[in-house]
Amino acid sequence: MNALAHSLVSTPSAENLWERMLDCLRQDKRDYALSWIGRMQPLEVREDTLVLAVPDRFYRDWMDNHYRKLMEATLARVTEQPSRLAFEVVAGMAPVPTLQPAPAVKSDGRRPPRLNARFTFQNFVVADSNQLAAAAAQAVADSPGRAYNPLYVYGGTGLGKTHLLHAIGNKIWERDPTQRVVYLSSEQFTNEYIESVREQRMPEFRRKFRDDCDVLLIDDVQFLGRKEETQREFFHTFNTLHELGKAIILTSDMVPAEVPGLEERLRSRFNMGLITDIQEPSFETRVAILQKKAQHEGLDLPDEVAHFIARAIQKNVRELEGALVKVSAIHSLSRHPVTVEFVSHVLKDVLPTRQVVDVESIQREVARYYKVPVESLKEDRRHKALAHARQVAMYLSRKLTKGSFPEIAARFSKDHSTVISAVRKVEKLRETDAGVKRELDELEAKLTGE
Repeated sequence: MNALAHSLVSTPSAENLWERMLDCLRQDKRDYALSWIGRMQPLEVREDTLVLAVPDRFYRDWMDNHYRKLMEATLARVTEQPSRLAFEVVAGMAPVPTLQPAPAVKSDGRRPPRLNARFTFQNFVVADSNQLAAAAAQAVADSPGRAYNPLYVYGGTGLGKTHLLHAIGNKIWERDPTQRVVYLSSEQFTNEYIESVREQRMPEFRRKFRDDCDVLLIDDVQFLGRKEETQREFFHTFNTLHELGKAIILTSDMVPAEVPGLEERLRSRFNMGLITDIQEPSFETRVAILQKKAQHEGLDLPDEVAHFIARAIQKNVRELEGALVKVSAIHSLSRHPVTVEFVSHVLKDVLPTRQVVDVESIQREVARYYKVPVESLKEDRRHKALAHARQVAMYLSRKLTKGSFPEIAARFSKDHSTVISAVRKVEKLRETDAGVKRELDELEAKLTGE
C-alpha cells in the first residue's frame, strides 16, 4: 500500500519517509544536496504530500527553486508512486545542524591534475606590488577554508596570479596528500559543464566539483561573464563548497564589479572573502625576479644584464621570465658570454621598440600610474593627489616632448605659467625627495622603453 495513501499519517511515518529519502541521497552520493536538505524537519503526510518544516521564506524559496525536483524524484523512488512535497514555514523553528554527508573517498595521494609543481611560494618573489596577495595566499594555504574564503586575486596578465594559485594548491597538497585539490580555468570549467550536459553526466560533474573537492582553484574567473547556464552551475557549486567549509580561491584580471555579464549573486559571493590585487612590478622587483630565475636556471647573470632586461620588459612577469629562459637556452648552446650586447641580439624579436612619446601618452601613463582618471589631469580640482599627478604629467611633457610651455599648457587646459611652476616644483622634488625620484624614474622608463 502506498505510504502516502492516508489523508493524515502520524509524524513517525513522515520521519520514516524522510530517513529513507536521506538514505537514497547518501547512496547516490548527493552530498552537495544533503548539506542543504538535511536542515529541514519532517512534519506530516497529507494525502500524497510529505510536508517539511523550514525556518523561513528565504529557505523555502531556495529549496523550491533548487531542490524540489531532486527531492520529489527521490520521494517517488521511496514510495514507488508519484509523490509531492510541501514546505511549511515554522516560526521560531530551532536551527537544525547541517547533516554531515557520508565520508568521501579521499585522494589517492597523486599530484592533482593540472597542478604545476614548479609554481611554489619558495620561488615567488614578494615585493610591494604583490605583498598583500602573497600574504593572503600563504594564509589560505595554511588554513584552507577558514582564512579568507573565498580569496579573490586580480591583476593584469602575467603578473603572478596563476603562480600564487598553483602555490596554494601545491602547499596544501604537499602537507596533506589526501586533500582533494581541483585546479582549472573558468574556460575549462565551462567546457566540462557543457560536455556533462551533452552526455547526461551531470551527477558525475557535480560529484567532482562538490563532493570530491576540498580546495577549488579557478583561474581567470572573468570568463564566466555572460555564460548564464555555467554561472548558475558555478553559483550552486560555490554555495555548496562554502557551506561545507571548503576553500575557494579565484583569480581574475579585474574586480568582480567590473566583470561584464557577471550575475549579481556571484558578485556578492566573490565579495564575501578577501579581494586583493597584484600590481605591475617595480624596477627593483623585476631585477629580483630575474636574479631568482637565473639562479634556478643555473645562469650567471651580471647585474648590468639584469638591469637591461628589467628596463626593457616592464609590465609582464611572464614575458620577463620567458626572456631569461631564452637567454639561458642560447647561452648553453653557444657558450657565448652573457653580456648586454649578447642579450640584446638574442632578444631582438622580444624587446619592445622605442615608443613615440607625446603629451597624450604621458597623460595616460601618469593617470594609470597614480590611479586617477585622465580627464582629472585637465581639471581645476586641487586635491593633493590629483595636483601631484598633474604636475608630474606637465614635467614629463616638458622633458620628453618638444612641446613649448604654451603648447603643453593647452593640452592641460591651463595657462603656460602654471606649467612653468609645475615643472620647477617637480624638478626640485626630484632632487630632494627620493620617493618622487623613484616615481619619475619608473614613469620615464615606462614611457621611453629604456
